[in-house]
Amino acid sequence: MRKTNIVIFSSGISEKNGTLNKVIEGLKAKEYDVFCWRDLFKDAHESTNIALLPMLIKKIPTFDFAILIGESHDATTLLRKGNKVQVNSMRDNVVFEIGLSVMALGLKRVILLTDQSVRLPEDLTGLHGELAIKHIIWDNIDDTIDSIDKHITTNKELSCSLFDDISTYINNQKNEVSPVVIGASTSAAIGYTTNFILRLLENIHRGFWSQNQFYSVDIQSVYMHIVIPESYDDDSNGICPPKENDLQEGILKEARVRPLSFKYRQTDNGLHIYDYPTTLVTSYDTARMILDIYADDDDDPYARIRFYQKELDLFETTLRIILNRAFIAEKVHSYYSEKSESEQQSMIKQIEFIVNNHFFIERY
Repeated sequence: MRKTNIVIFSSGISEKNGTLNKVIEGLKAKEYDVFCWRDLFKDAHESTNIALLPMLIKKIPTFDFAILIGESHDATTLLRKGNKVQVNSMRDNVVFEIGLSVMALGLKRVILLTDQSVRLPEDLTGLHGELAIKHIIWDNIDDTIDSIDKHITTNKELSCSLFDDISTYINNQKNEVSPVVIGASTSAAIGYTTNFILRLLENIHRGFWSQNQFYSVDIQSVYMHIVIPESYDDDSNGICPPKENDLQEGILKEARVRPLSFKYRQTDNGLHIYDYPTTLVTSYDTARMILDIYADDDDDPYARIRFYQKELDLFETTLRIILNRAFIAEKVHSYYSEKSESEQQSMIKQIEFIVNNHFFIERY
């Protein structure tokens, strides 16, 4: 199991006063792979004239989570109802990077750390007046740093409330997917599920043709294997599935609006269907295009590895999440509205049986 990759942003002051480094050390002690925002620019050709925005756009999506330290380093004067009001505010670069991170990773994968006095922009508001992203407040930065020091130097297992909160949140959210992400894995997985997995499982009970012979099917003996690579390979255009010489080709002559072909192996215990989703190429190509954005920097192979692995994991996670009764029922009702309610329910039950009992996602 790979480690979770986290990018952390802060103001220059948080870096100089030690806050940034302490947070990084604490996160590393929790076994995360952590990258300081400065790491994103290490391959820039001109260190004094970095293409900041293109670099951020191409690098932030390669991470799993973003953490932003928004301490109240600045004083901002606001005009409210004709009156000038002075408030404590975080650095403008941190506010900007919050927006970029949300659009690249999704709301649930962005964590904001602040002190109590900082004013938060109204646009961060979500439901019921709460922030739309995870917000962790520390009461006193000196106490927080002291707690981090004890956590790191005394005993890595020593509880530190800041990192306990972060770890709990990440563990709860790492299997969540967002429709608002830079990348293609989530939408690719939804399309693949709708247009291949469900089309096949909806109709496999009708039987199939193979080598000009018709085969009837016992739905209780249908097994489905979705096989996903462990990594993308630039040298082979993304995905290169292993050749399985004993797989045969079957065809469903009626699968919604057109025939559907699939690969299978017949064994003593049933019909085993195998598929290597070619739709993953979309995710690979999208990731590669983002990583190839010109930002006046050298290629970063580690960013490619991070992004490719994340896209593959998100594809798998999305498959596992959306294959539930609600999603299945919605698609069946949508595509087979001309059938009776009892026929639709029968179809839903047979799909659910395979998904819940004989459905496997494997990596090669």
